[in-house]
Amino acid sequence: MLKGLNLSRFSSLVKTSLISAVLFFPICAHAGQLNGLRGSRYCEILISKDTTSLSVYNTIGLNDCPESLWDKITVSSVKGETGASFVKLNGPRYWVIDGLTDSRLVNPEQKIISGLAMREAGILKIRLSDLLTSSKLYREHTVDRQTTWVYKAGKPVYELIDPKGQVFVMQSYSIEKQPQTMESLANLASKLKLPAGWQYRTGILQQDSELKAINNKATVIQDDFLNTYQLATHDFLKG
Repeated sequence: MLKGLNLSRFSSLVKTSLISAVLFFPICAHAGQLNGLRGSRYCEILISKDTTSLSVYNTIGLNDCPESLWDKITVSSVKGETGASFVKLNGPRYWVIDGLTDSRLVNPEQKIISGLAMREAGILKIRLSDLLTSSKLYREHTVDRQTTWVYKAGKPVYELIDPKGQVFVMQSYSIEKQPQTMESLANLASKLKLPAGWQYRTGILQQDSELKAINNKATVIQDDFLNTYQLATHDFLKG
């Protein structure tokens, strides 16, 4: 059924909407709690397993994806090491969550890829419907995972609200499309090309809050700059 789908089409889709999915896989080597994540840097490498799945490797819990190493890694070098037909370099990214709980890895063993220590965090399953339809920003994706993001009182949070009133809370920002910092996120509203009826809002959290994957499923979206958000059960800025 997938024979008519060429590699360039596969590559294009992963670089856009499908890339949002990989940013939300469980990432802690051992179940439990990981604190101090806000502002920490990480990178991911996607390696094809077959025509409908990708192995997702990341640096979280091992290193902060040193620029001196990351800048030397190329798609060609990773393909040569792994024998994969498709490779996507994803990063650097920075967390805007303060911590996490209840996380799992596919494989906790370290793997050195082009000199960078990583671990296999998850498997991204690509549906046929995703391969056959155009990708869009602000489009919802459902990801199977077991995680709870932690946001601490007194820290800023960044939300997207859709026309139905659903609230999506930012969990990480990207510097791939343009330079961004934690401070610049406060002014992101003036830069986003929001769809009709959407809002961007930021504020200071009044109490500790958690963002859970409901029934081990998370609904996620990306904005114009590949910043990532997860659907929440309530508005964090309204308590």
